[in-house]
Amino acid sequence: MTALRRLAAAGVLATLAACGRAPHPANAPAAGPSAAVALPQGVPVFAGAPPARLRLEAQPLDVDPDGSARWLVRAHFVDARGRPTELLGGGDVAFVPSHGSAQWQTRMRFGAPAAIVSTDVDGPLSVRVSAAVGVPVPPATVATDTRAWRVPRVVARPLGAHTVALGWFPRVAAGTVLIARGNGESSHPLATVAAPSSGFRDESVAPGASYRYELAFPDGGSASFRIDIPHEPKHGSLEALAGKSVWLSFSPSSADGDGYNTLDPAAIVARAHAAGLRSIVLRTTYGPFEEIAPAAKPTIDAILDGAAARGISIIAWTVPRSTGFEDVAAEVAAASYVTPSGNGFAALAVDLERGGYFLGDGASGYAALGSYLRLLRAALGPEYPLIATVEDPYLEHLTRASYPYDAIATSADALQPMVYWRVASARVNGPRAVRETLRASYVATLREAGRRVPINLGLQSGGEGPRGAPPPEEIAASIRAARDAGAFGVTFFDWGGTPPGDWKAIATTAW
Repeated sequence: MTALRRLAAAGVLATLAACGRAPHPANAPAAGPSAAVALPQGVPVFAGAPPARLRLEAQPLDVDPDGSARWLVRAHFVDARGRPTELLGGGDVAFVPSHGSAQWQTRMRFGAPAAIVSTDVDGPLSVRVSAAVGVPVPPATVATDTRAWRVPRVVARPLGAHTVALGWFPRVAAGTVLIARGNGESSHPLATVAAPSSGFRDESVAPGASYRYELAFPDGGSASFRIDIPHEPKHGSLEALAGKSVWLSFSPSSADGDGYNTLDPAAIVARAHAAGLRSIVLRTTYGPFEEIAPAAKPTIDAILDGAAARGISIIAWTVPRSTGFEDVAAEVAAASYVTPSGNGFAALAVDLERGGYFLGDGASGYAALGSYLRLLRAALGPEYPLIATVEDPYLEHLTRASYPYDAIATSADALQPMVYWRVASARVNGPRAVRETLRASYVATLREAGRRVPINLGLQSGGEGPRGAPPPEEIAASIRAARDAGAFGVTFFDWGGTPPGDWKAIATTAW
């Protein structure tokens, strides 16, 4: 079971089909062999009596720096006697807006099944919410009118040390928006943004500088902002992911079976050292949801500080869900995170996957996969190490026509195909077949990338799929095969699912 599936089983995820789109496999960081397989939701479990109806709660959030008005909609269940009853796990809750888009949120973020609805059109907006929870629950609808919202309609914020995002709502339908910028008393023309438009990202700012922006709109309106740009985040080098590594996930809730409170920082660091790991890839974000919650922070800080003392790097494992400001900002925050002792992440490993739980399907999902890392690179600058964790072209029979390997490779310092041989292929059997598969995946990744780029192979050590975890001899063969193929390192998925025999194979197989 992957990290997201564990969250779903624990009742953390509220799943939905936003705008009519069905859920897809929530393998993290692994996508299954077919991205068209629906995620089994399991038997719904309620804390209380069975639900009889939905009670919806909605509130305006803000206008974000992309120029989208954002509306939070939460769904609560009520039993036949009008008492609250909480969905703990299973089921499916769908949020379908009258226009714009809806992105479901992890239940831990807002305390209930929820979605953030975004629109760049001013006026009436409604959301229809339906629930498949094993008993009949009538759909419910909630409505608002953005013209009545009392939130700032022109906004500007820094996005990392190299980008400023400016947004306006509603979308300008005709004419141009004039943007000027200065760092003193005077300003100079920066950009002319033609309609239709709702935002602009200035990617020409300098870390640590201050700027004044002036915006002039076709209707005669104007706005001005003073923006202080943060300094470059500290980081390591790509060498942090050389050799052997393992993905480590956790839940920010102490109520879950893999909650942060179950992590023993000293034991984790000791195991990493004994296994000869150069790094640990630690889960930090899921879209805009930052998993290092305040309660979990002391535990995560202890892992970062303990690893640093042993010369082990920590890589931030991030899972994007959209190219919007809030999502990219969460990854920038992960890149910038430091403990009170001054230890931070060496690099970001960005999990770029298709499907409703990730960056989407179809043409829009393809475009988001191709552009996300470019936007993150623009925000963090050219020096911050970015590893693109990508779907495996060989085992999943993908080419750049269906997955934009070449576009991703232009912004990545390294590619990390997820070669989970016992999940994706029934043909793989034994060390020799593992070696052949890894070599083929390495070659296919370079071919689809269209350029020579460093490769770190993401490998399977957990019991994903019906065939279970690889035996130790396959683990040992995979490390040797990756090195012989030309990879500069391997990362195993995942820490909690790796059997003792496989840990021993990782430890005793040299890199």
